[in-house]
Amino acid sequence: MARISKLGDNTLNQKALSGNLNFLSPIGFRFQLQRAPTVEYFCQSVTLPSCSLNEVPQETAFTTISRPGDKVTYGEFTVRFRIDEDMTNYLEIHNWIEALGMPSSFDQYKALNPMTPGDRKEKVVDQTYSDGSIIVLSSNNNASVRISLQNMFPLSLAPVTFDTTLTEVEYLEAECTFQYRSFAIEQL
Repeated sequence: MARISKLGDNTLNQKALSGNLNFLSPIGFRFQLQRAPTVEYFCQSVTLPSCSLNEVPQETAFTTISRPGDKVTYGEFTVRFRIDEDMTNYLEIHNWIEALGMPSSFDQYKALNPMTPGDRKEKVVDQTYSDGSIIVLSSNNNASVRISLQNMFPLSLAPVTFDTTLTEVEYLEAECTFQYRSFAIEQL
């Protein structure tokens, strides 16, 4: 069991001082999404999702004791990007959502998921999901950490408001929420 030092003792660990003491910058990142490559260049923000562990109550004769559970739950992943003039990046996400949830024809869904019965081919990539990654940059703008999100798919695309009453140009942005299987963090 760890020993807690007395107040007034120098509790600063020498190992902590030997590492990188720079703070993490919120503007030092790149986002990449395999299925929607034009989103990367126009990406404005990403929100690293929550990660939680359930608890399991253990009943005793006198009280209930909380124990660590066995299921990790990940929150939704959100990305905000500027919409390009041709709406290419917006349409990449919009068409993906439409093909998943309400395709207008069987061909539209078949293009998204080529593993449908009757059209199985070798080495076909399933377009239902996409992997994505956040590359965290150091204070010198070098890649230092990769956060990989596996099997992402879009849940929602926030509304976009066109407004002629604005006095200054505020470029339109879209916010998209994704669900995914898991994420992993690796030092580069």
